[in-house]
Order: sequence, then structure tokens, then C-alpha cells
Amino acid sequence: MVKIQKRALALGAASLSLLAGFAPVSISINNSQSQGLLSFQIGDASAVAQKPRAYTPPGGRLRPQRTEGSGARGCTNSIPVTVNLLTPQDHIARTTEARPTFLWNVSGATTAPMVFTLIERGVSQPLYSKTLKANKAGIVELQLPPESPELKIGKEYRWTVALVCNEKRASQNINARAWIERVATSSQLKQELASATNDRERALVYTQNGIWYDGLATLNQAKTSDSEKTEAINSFSALLREVGLEKISKRRH
Repeated sequence: MVKIQKRALALGAASLSLLAGFAPVSISINNSQSQGLLSFQIGDASAVAQKPRAYTPPGGRLRPQRTEGSGARGCTNSIPVTVNLLTPQDHIARTTEARPTFLWNVSGATTAPMVFTLIERGVSQPLYSKTLKANKAGIVELQLPPESPELKIGKEYRWTVALVCNEKRASQNINARAWIERVATSSQLKQELASATNDRERALVYTQNGIWYDGLATLNQAKTSDSEKTEAINSFSALLREVGLEKISKRRH
């Protein structure tokens, strides 16, 4: 009996010695619809294995968006140009603004007129249209002006950016289009926005509450601030990467 106890004690000591050679293991499961991540961590259990996503897409709104348009060399009388709308590609993104801000990227300069058009679902007449110049590469920002009609809560709108290469042959034009939905500002969103101390925090509040357009526009404005510029650019690029716009995120903004 004594021998058995001694053997058991020896086995226990060996087991403790063996376990001491391993770092602690931490497993965490995130059940949120937007993330669905399983984090498996070997090492310090207090360390973060994976950063939470900055953007939480609204549930049940999956719908492919044609967010990229490109054309042949002859269309732009220069090098081929691509238009990328800065919005998620697989669902209708949201805004709380009556006159939101739209952002898109043009890969190169072109002499072709660039036309922005906004149309309410089920209505043939455009709600707003504007012709712009695409005389340089980079991000274009357009906020609906005060004289334009307000977006209605609960309504969906299609916005299109077109490089008009041939007014008589629409098939030769470069088109990219996506949808936007206006939603009401919840009391929770109001409280979180009131607690934010800078534009980057406000942008994160928007995007983590599923409000893509307002968050991205807020970050784009923060890029012009001397105090927030560098961090805002990094946050802006990271947000684009989350929705599959890696090639745009790598360009200088």
C-alpha cells in the first residue's frame, strides 16, 4: 500500500513538472453575428489573440453590389481607369444622415466626365445628379448639398458613378453602383457618440453599430486634422480592408 502511494505521488509530481513546461492555453469564442471568430491562444492568457472587427455589418441585408467599374484604353484616351465605390460589396450599407457623404476612388486621371446619380428604389426620376471632373487619381468625396431632397428613413437608394466615355453608346461607359439605406439614430448610438472624444472614436461608434457611410466619412474628414491625420489614415485603410477593398487601402489617401 505504501509503495502504491509513493508511486502515485511520484506520478503526480512528474505530471506537474510536465505541465510546467507548457504555456497556458486560452480559448475564446465570439458568438456575435458580425464576427463569428474563434480565438486560440498559446502563451499569456491576458494577451489579445485577434483584434475585434471595426465594422459590424447589419444582419440579413446580403445583396451583391457592383462597386467596381473599369474601361478599355480607348474609353479614357489615356491609360485604363477603374472606379471603386468605397462601400461593402456584399450588402446594403447604412447611413443615419438625411444628406450623407459618398466616397469613391478613381485610379487615374481622365478627360471623360464623371457623373454621380442617386435614385430612390422604385422611382425612375433621379433624386440628385451631379457632373464632376476626374482630372486626378484618388478619393472623391461628395456630400449631398442642402438643396437636394433628404433621404427618407427606411428607404433604399441606388447611387452610381459613371465615367461617360461615349454619350451615344452607354455600353462603353464605366459604371459602378451600390445601394444605401437610411436608418434612424438609436438612443444607444446617440449615447455612444456623445461619449466619444474625437473623430476616430466617433467613426468607430458608427461602424461598430453597422453605420458604414457615416463612419467612413467621419474618418475621411479626420484625415485632414493635424492631430489625428496619421491614425485616421491607418483606421481608414484598415476599415477598407475589412470589406475586401485591400487594393484601395494600399493607395495613398
